[in-house]
Amino acid sequence: MRLIVLFEDHTLQGFRPVSWSVPVYEIPCGLFNLRERVATVAGEAGRDDRLVLLPRTLLSDLQAASLPDGMACGIEAAQAVAVRAEAVLFLNARLGPDWAVLRDLITRVPPFALRDEEGLLAAAVAPGQAKTLLADWQAWEAAQAAAGAWTAPNRAAEPWLPALDAKSGGVPAWRHLWDLVPDLGRALAEDTAAVIAAGLEIRRSPFGVFPEAASPPLWRAGSRLRPYEAAPGVALVGADRIWAAEDVEVGPTAVIDARHGPVVLDRGVTVLPHCYLEGPLYLGAGVRVKAGAALYGETAVGAACRVAGEVAETQMLPLSNKQHAGFLGHAVIASWVNLGADTTCSDLKNNYGEIQVNYGLGPVPTGSRFVGLMMAEHAKSAIGTTFNTGTTVGFASNVFGAGFPRSCLANFTWGDGRGRRAFDVEKAIEVATIVMQRRGCRFTPAHDALFRALSVGSA
Repeated sequence: MRLIVLFEDHTLQGFRPVSWSVPVYEIPCGLFNLRERVATVAGEAGRDDRLVLLPRTLLSDLQAASLPDGMACGIEAAQAVAVRAEAVLFLNARLGPDWAVLRDLITRVPPFALRDEEGLLAAAVAPGQAKTLLADWQAWEAAQAAAGAWTAPNRAAEPWLPALDAKSGGVPAWRHLWDLVPDLGRALAEDTAAVIAAGLEIRRSPFGVFPEAASPPLWRAGSRLRPYEAAPGVALVGADRIWAAEDVEVGPTAVIDARHGPVVLDRGVTVLPHCYLEGPLYLGAGVRVKAGAALYGETAVGAACRVAGEVAETQMLPLSNKQHAGFLGHAVIASWVNLGADTTCSDLKNNYGEIQVNYGLGPVPTGSRFVGLMMAEHAKSAIGTTFNTGTTVGFASNVFGAGFPRSCLANFTWGDGRGRRAFDVEKAIEVATIVMQRRGCRFTPAHDALFRALSVGSA
């Protein structure tokens, strides 16, 4: 039996604002996140592998409560399994969505260790060395938590650099949240190919989402893809690359164009009339696309989202709303977000220059001309809000006001980020409880603790 450990390290700060409340390995790119890909590949190998998730302790309660079957989380679980394993494979949460690379890492004969300029990416070691690594990670993570690195907006984490003789290169990995957007097209194509080739069932278990038992949502049921058979009045281009699961409804005059990549419509997707869907595109289970929407390629929309207007090169996590007109491009939108009518983001500067992003630790050059909005969980925008290129919006923020808000909005921002106004945590918890109940989900004590921890850190 081999143990696979998905771990977060200091680089998780580069995935803010989404990573304020979501482990990096739970952030999807395409149809899947890293945790789902690793579990799938480990199953292909036909071994008795055990998968343990190692998030920062701030998120361990939410992770433990939303574990998929057959997985465990936390340092104690990893230590308990490691002593019985023949080898332990550590995988960094920021590994990219390359199926071939994951297969190579999971099947490669140990020992080995790989790194990049930021730190350790992968290492396969014997149980004795794994015990030392786990103890070192535990001490490092406790020190960062005590220093406020996971809750304070401007406290940089100390790097975790374990004493391993690691080689550099050969393993693609992200360094920041915006890095996943250029990988969306390839991820969508490879994810779709993997699902079709293996006949995989798509089954969702989003982090920190707890549906009421009395009304299980569509995405809990799982789904299998088959070639899409268009209803009368629906135009298909590249029909051999259009896939659908059960109970998909597409209204007349809609156009689905798969010339540039696959289009995948998961279980219970509803597309109203007069929509244009361009591949590569994924619409998760229960997604509703409003009439007249234009969804362009390299876009993935998570389960139960509501989408309208114009969306391009964007990853939306489950259970968020963009119900009205407005443009969203080169963006990453976390769960439980609501974008007010005519909310629009810029993803290209007027001078076509390189975009810098500030997620709380100062401006960071992106090396790209195209970076849009990045928005944390439970954030909201008022009608007519306009976001500049590379804007980051913190957890549980309520954004409104004339003109462009500041380009880096702290957690619990109330308004446009100017002045010292903050969204009261008690009111934020009240609103989040209502929002989640409306979607048939529970706001738990673990959610409450997370809201309070992040509000203290942002004070």
